[in-house]
Formats: sequence, structure tokens, C-alpha cells
Amino acid sequence: MKMLEGIKVLDFTTNASGPKVGTYFADYGAEVIKVEVPGGEGGRKFKYYCNGISSYACGKDRGKKCIEMKLSDPDAQRILLDVIKNVDIVLSSNTPGFLEKFGLGYEDMKKVNPEIVYGALTPFGYKPNKYSSKPSYDICAVAMSGLNDQTGFPDGPPTRIGAVIGDMIGAEGFFGAVMLALFHKFRTGEGQFVDFSLVRNLVHINDTLQNQNQAGLVQSRSGNHNANMSPYGIYSGKTMSFVIGAVAPSTWNPLCDCMGRPELKTDEDFGTLPARAKNHEKVEQIITDWLMTFDDTKDAYDMLEKAGVAVAPVLTAREVWEDEEYNRLGWFQDYPMYPEWEGHDDIAANRHCSYFADFSTIDENPENRPMQIAHRIGEDNYEVLASWGIGREEAKKLLEKWGATNI
Repeated sequence: MKMLEGIKVLDFTTNASGPKVGTYFADYGAEVIKVEVPGGEGGRKFKYYCNGISSYACGKDRGKKCIEMKLSDPDAQRILLDVIKNVDIVLSSNTPGFLEKFGLGYEDMKKVNPEIVYGALTPFGYKPNKYSSKPSYDICAVAMSGLNDQTGFPDGPPTRIGAVIGDMIGAEGFFGAVMLALFHKFRTGEGQFVDFSLVRNLVHINDTLQNQNQAGLVQSRSGNHNANMSPYGIYSGKTMSFVIGAVAPSTWNPLCDCMGRPELKTDEDFGTLPARAKNHEKVEQIITDWLMTFDDTKDAYDMLEKAGVAVAPVLTAREVWEDEEYNRLGWFQDYPMYPEWEGHDDIAANRHCSYFADFSTIDENPENRPMQIAHRIGEDNYEVLASWGIGREEAKKLLEKWGATNI
């Protein structure tokens, strides 16, 4: 039995973060029905786009059944409120008040299903605030969390973080929050509204904000190194870059030995972590000078790794994707390709790092990790409506009235 088998989810989310949460539920066995506007929600158009299908959407909508509905139509509202009676979870990532204006907010659904878990993901939360109606995407949430100000070099401007971190971490945080509410429901029979803010989640994970607890200490940009922990950063030699984390004696001492500088282990400026943090620029220069004595930086890397220093290569995205060990461990899975992609050289594979944990009993059976593909816009229009008790002729009339693209 799959971990979330039997759980029913109605997914109204759009763009990136919200839809990823619906996919997590589908990955672990829940029945997820994605309700989107006729023609598909905005995330269907995210790059990369090949022959009518977004490869990005493949990773955020896999395993769901998809139906097009015009939410402003009273018939659609009537159908959905009837369906809600047998649904466990509703997922929304719309602007506060959007679903409410169609009679599909939490209070509306709670009337027909008091046990409903209604998860709402928004940039700034549902509680009234001056940012509530501010148009925002991942990049706005990251900027307003303080993370951009801490990314970059001290003598330069703030830098964008390479990954879409707000949406991706937000998806996992939102999934955890909704799962907590689901667990509470199973224990008590009580449903509830889950108010999840992307910005708040990023503030929550921004550990540098803890430094504000010390008067006068404000951490801003420190480039490739951590000004509060040393050595802890990216170091570059003649032929490669790699990270060094040597903040404990068990890693700092062997680093000193490798560099031929054993006296640094007890030096008053370098022997303790607080002292190295105070003199981190000197530490960084000492290590960089040593690395530059190697014609092949890999020799220094191998020496440090053998000595037990915490080091790691700075991998490219392709190196991560193709890493032999990551693939052996099953982190990446190749999902089916769409027929529309056949013969197109710009789509190499439909590969995703789908699952973020292994479970000792559930994962013994490969059937618990099926290769589910993302359904096309409205692909399940008739099947979903039939499961909701609507015959084909009536379904066709409704879909035509709603302006569905898949009739």
C-alpha cells in the first residue's frame, strides 16, 4: 500500500510552488485532481517548451488527473462543492480572496465538509497586511526575506540565487504543513485552514537573521566565504574550485597539517573558531596561497579528503545530473517521454529527482514509486467528470460552456 493511498486532493494551484506540492501527494499515492482554467494555468508555459509541452510542467504536475473548469460558472461551483464532501485536502496558491469570490473559499467548503484540510500558499499569507495584494513571484519572496542581501561580494550589489529556492523550499515546507494538518485530522477528526507564506518560510530558514540577536552584528554579503565561520567557503586553485568546511578541531587540525602549518592549530589568531572568524580574511588568504602552489588543484583536494577534512567539489548541473553514485542510489528517475518530443534534439530526457527520502518498508516494492507522467491540459476532463457522476453528454455541454480546449 502506498503511503498516501486513499487520500483525495483537489489542486487549484498555479505556477510553480503550489503545483509541486500536489505532485508530492501524487508521488506518494494520493489521488490528485488538478483543476485549472480552460487552456491551462500559467505554469504550463514555463520553459523549456518543446512542441507544445513545457518540460518544466512535467516535473510539477506528474501523477495528477487534469480537468479544465470555469470557476465563475455557477454549475462549476455547484459541482465542486458537491465533490468537496469526499475530499481530504484542497490546495490553493491563488491571491487571497480569489477562490472566495467564487464561493470556493475555506469557509464555503467547511460548511459541506467540516473535516477538510484547506492549504493556502501565498507570498505574504492570508492575514490582512500591506503586502497582501502585492503581485509576487519567487524572486520577490527571496528579496524580501533578506537572502539576496546576503548573497554576493561585499564590494558589489546583491546577487540573485541561482536556483528558484523560494518556490522549491516553499513547496516542501507547504507539503509538511499540510501533512501536519492531515495528521491532526486523523487524530481528532478536525479539519482546518493552513495559511502558508513563501516569504515567512524563507525568513524561517534564513539562519543569518539569528545574528541580529547580538547587538551591533549585522551579517551582509561576504562573497564565497562565511564571515562567522572559518574556513567555510569556496576556494579556487589553478585548475578547480571546491569547498572547505573546517570549523571543528577534527577538520581544522588536519587541514593545518596538510598545509605544513601545524603551528596554526594553537596560534591565538587561528586556533579557535571565534579567533578564525575574527581573522577569516587572513585564513582565506593562507589557504588560497597554499592551493596556488599546486599545478593541479585536484592533488590538494585529494590530500585534504584523505586527511579527513570536509571538502566537496563544486559540481555543475550536468555533473549532478550524471553523477554515477547519485544515479546508483536511485535519486534520479527517467520518466516516460511524450510522443510529441520524439525527434526533437532539444529534449534529452524526462528525468526528475522525484523523492526526497527513502522508507525502509514502503520502498521495497517498486510499484510504490511509479513512473507517472504529467497529464496534458484537460486530458482527464471526461474521466474526472464521470467520476463525479456527470454523464458524457452533460459533460460535453459543460466543457463547451467553460471554453475547455480538450473536448
